Amino acid sequence: MRSLRPDKKRVAREGGSRGAMVAVAPSPAAVAPLPPPTRARHRRVTTRASPISVRSTAAASSLVAPVPDSNFGRVVDGQALLSLPHAERRAVLREALERGSGLVLVPNLANISPDTLVELSYAVGDVVEKNPGVAPEYLIPNVPEVQVIGNVRHERTEALRAMFSRAPPLPTDARTGERTLRYDPELRSPVWHTDQAFRDPPPFASLLYCVTSPPPGAGGDTAFADMTAACNALDTKRREELRKLRAVCSYAHHNAKVNRRTPTYPLLTPAQRAAHPPVTQRIIRADEATGTESLYGFSSAVCAVIDEEDDVSARDLDRYDLFGEEHGSVRALMYDELLPFATGPEFTYRHSWTGGDLVVWDNLRTIHTATPFDERYDREMWRTTVAHETGGEAYLGASIG
Repeated sequence: MRSLRPDKKRVAREGGSRGAMVAVAPSPAAVAPLPPPTRARHRRVTTRASPISVRSTAAASSLVAPVPDSNFGRVVDGQALLSLPHAERRAVLREALERGSGLVLVPNLANISPDTLVELSYAVGDVVEKNPGVAPEYLIPNVPEVQVIGNVRHERTEALRAMFSRAPPLPTDARTGERTLRYDPELRSPVWHTDQAFRDPPPFASLLYCVTSPPPGAGGDTAFADMTAACNALDTKRREELRKLRAVCSYAHHNAKVNRRTPTYPLLTPAQRAAHPPVTQRIIRADEATGTESLYGFSSAVCAVIDEEDDVSARDLDRYDLFGEEHGSVRALMYDELLPFATGPEFTYRHSWTGGDLVVWDNLRTIHTATPFDERYDREMWRTTVAHETGGEAYLGASIG
């Protein structure tokens, strides 16, 4: 992937009036009609659980079970996992990620400590990030690896002690009249995304632990979609077209866009923006070891979609980064075509939280979305991020789960 600094030679052609979003012409492939998808029920493919090799054992396999009524994801009992030494925990979690297409549910972990969550995170990968720059009130005291997400407040001051973002209402299926997880381009809901696509490389995995959640029926679920299965369901020609495209991902653009919906979300300072220039990510991301392909780049960080040899102008980057605007190519490809397809029911799983649940997901092969909840009830989630083995710079925070 490439870093797009404003002083680089640009290939994009400028034109039109000042402020017109025409400097990056959408690729023909980006606006081409999406062929009818292959509708086989969640076709199975061979994938790798992480950038680090997996050593499966018979003991690990015996603890990994399917998610009921789904072939996306696997389940590992939390108490059984805690009873294992570190090496065996890793074997179990890697086996589960491999067999579950990047999604693992770990119930039965009520009342674990933040330190235990960090220990479990190290069973997923060797580098657990410490959230540099996140406001201290959104981190567990003395455990900087754990970020607090939700709407909970300090008892004395009533100030938020969790990072909060309000999820928009779910769209309604026109045929059934019921709420749906399929992305609606007009409503721009649900907010399906992968985390921190503006990083080089992006983080490998995330762990989200439920401390407390609204009661059943009051919302607050988290949904996940399998991007390997969605990519595999596209026809050969369409995959070949998408392999030539890149998403321009900007940290400053991401924060500016989220800030428009949630004004308390932090904007980047000029120094922070200069330190973290945009990068490009492949729309189809291939596993370096196996070649397995997944759709990638569904993120608030994406400000334009370009051909693999193109670039964007400094003027347009200013508009994207400072005002949260995006080029029309983003909507044409990502939001109008690919995302509604990739979030169909054959690719998705919705998790209704119970206190003590833990979910682990591979950030490179899945996307996820929060759903709205009745804010009269407390929702407190603890989150950790596991870095890719090749590293990557530290950023200010994570997306909302």
